[in-house]
Amino acid sequence: MGSELIYFVMTLVAVTLSVRFVGPLIGRPRTPWRGSILFGVIIAAIGWLIGA
Repeated sequence: MGSELIYFVMTLVAVTLSVRFVGPLIGRPRTPWRGSILFGVIIAAIGWLIGA
């Protein structure tokens, strides 16, 4: 159980930060924190379901 939770949190943080900060680098408007966290949760949940 522990390793899946660590993987979920790491994926969530990585996706959230990349959505938040990579967007302006490729010319997209900056995503608000709420939207980037929601997207991170969705991606992390999909990865968790595949790995579980």
